[in-house]
Amino acid sequence: MQIGKSASTTGLYLKKQVVSLLVFILLIGYSAVAQDKIGFASNQFYKVISFGEKIDFDDIDPTITWTISNSKNNIYTTLRGNEINNYVFQQPGEYEINFQETKKHDEACHHPQFAERFKVKVEPVRMSFDFSKITFSEKIARGRNYSDLIITVPATITTKDNSNTKLPAPGMSVAGLGVSFTVEPVEKEIVIGNKTQLLKYKVSGIVNQETYLMFDFHDFNNQAQTYNLPQVIK
Repeated sequence: MQIGKSASTTGLYLKKQVVSLLVFILLIGYSAVAQDKIGFASNQFYKVISFGEKIDFDDIDPTITWTISNSKNNIYTTLRGNEINNYVFQQPGEYEINFQETKKHDEACHHPQFAERFKVKVEPVRMSFDFSKITFSEKIARGRNYSDLIITVPATITTKDNSNTKLPAPGMSVAGLGVSFTVEPVEKEIVIGNKTQLLKYKVSGIVNQETYLMFDFHDFNNQAQTYNLPQVIK
């Protein structure tokens, strides 16, 4: 009889673990879609990035020729195929990117998922979060209504030629099943001085069911860097 109870308990535990894993996978998909929407929020630019970054255009046919130009900084570059994935946008500004295919008329043409001419904006500030040092003022538990939970995370901020001194604090959002959280930065403005800043976010709301939590911290370009809470909220 005891063996039967033990087997039943083990089966229930395994089912809960499978469900939790599926929830986690769904949250990853949700976060990826949300980040994609954020990245393409502007109709004017294909993407907004920071100086010193690259853009991954996926696998590109070697017959494609790219031209990257920025007239203000006197930049004009020609690339072939996947070479564009290794191109570093060093200087801030607006870049125009064109591509042409050189396939023969009897060959099939498979155009990439973007226009033959588009723009990329490169911002003069770069930001990265150190999630290894993230802290929570209180432990998050299911069914508890929070009003002043504080999440603190260090961020490294680099500017090009000290072009910025003050910037609006970037936002943060929380994803999870049964999660009803509102988030606001404690400091509304960041003074660019020391490269490392301690960013604080005030979280209010409740988690209504067992779930994983994913925290999307946005940079100054509104691109998300995600922290996955390792434990399940029970």
